[in-house]
Amino acid sequence: MTLVWRSLLYVPAHQQKHVGSARVREADAVILDLEDAVPPESKATARAALDAAVKAVGRWGGDVLVRVNAETGLIEEDIRAAVRPGVCALVLPKAESADEIRRIDDLIQAAESQAGMPEGGTRLLVLIETAKGLMVLPSLLEASARIIAVNLGNEDFARDLGVEPSEDVLRLPRQQMVIAAAASGVAPLGLVGQATRFDDLDGYRELAIRSRRLGHVGAACIHPSQVAVLNAVFAPSETEVGEALAIVDAARMAGAGAFALNGRMIDKPILSRAQALLERRRMIERKIENRGNN
Repeated sequence: MTLVWRSLLYVPAHQQKHVGSARVREADAVILDLEDAVPPESKATARAALDAAVKAVGRWGGDVLVRVNAETGLIEEDIRAAVRPGVCALVLPKAESADEIRRIDDLIQAAESQAGMPEGGTRLLVLIETAKGLMVLPSLLEASARIIAVNLGNEDFARDLGVEPSEDVLRLPRQQMVIAAAASGVAPLGLVGQATRFDDLDGYRELAIRSRRLGHVGAACIHPSQVAVLNAVFAPSETEVGEALAIVDAARMAGAGAFALNGRMIDKPILSRAQALLERRRMIERKIENRGNN
C-alpha cells in the first residue's frame, strides 16, 4: 500500500456519533479503537460494532485501521473481528517481543484465510510503550513483513519510566525510533512531546514542526481539530517544493556528479532528498484526489 499517514485520528469503535461524523473525513487515516478508549464492559460491543464502523469511515476514502488490545484473551478476539475487507492495518499496542509479533502475524494470517482475504494484505502499525519495547525495537521491526509503521506511545512510555512525557524525556527515544524505522524501511510516526491538549493549536503546530524535523512523517491525534494541523505540517511546503524542483531541474541540466546551485554545492544525497520530497508531494496529491472521488 502507498503509505501517506500525515494524520491518524483515533475514534472509539463503539461510539457511533464519532464514527459517523463528517469531521473524520479529512484525516489520512482513522484508527477505530478497541483499546484505551473503550471501557472493559464495552469491549464486546465495540468489537461487534466494527462492521458498521469500518463501512462508515471507509466511505470517505481514508485508510481504516483498528487498534486491538494487547492482552491474551482479548487480542485473539479482536484480530478475528478486525481482519476484514476495508481494514488496511491493525495497531498493535505494548509491543515488547519479536516472538509475540510472529504469533500475532500467524493469528492475522489465520483470520485472513477465514475471511477469504489475500494473505499479507493486513498490515501492522506497532506501538512502543515501554522501555523494554524500545530496547528490542530493531528485532521487533524485523519480526514481520506486515509492519509498515511504528510509533512511540508517549504517555505510556513516560509512565513506564516514572516521569512526565516532556520533550526533553522523549527526544532521545524518539530519535532512536526514527533511526530504527529507517533501518527497517518502515514509517516513523508521532510527536516529540505531550500532545493530549487540543485547545492550543498553535502550540500543537510548533510541536508537530519539531517532530517533522526529527524525521517523523505523520502523527496520531485524538481530536478532529488537530487533523488539519498535522496534514499541513507533514506535507512539503510550497517553498520546499520550489527548492526541490530547482535542484532536480539543475541536476538534469548538469548531468552526473556534483554541481553548484545558488551558492550551494549539490551532490547525490541532496538530490535524492529533493526527489523523495517531490514523490511524497505526488503521493499526498493522489491521496487527496482519491478521497475526493468518494
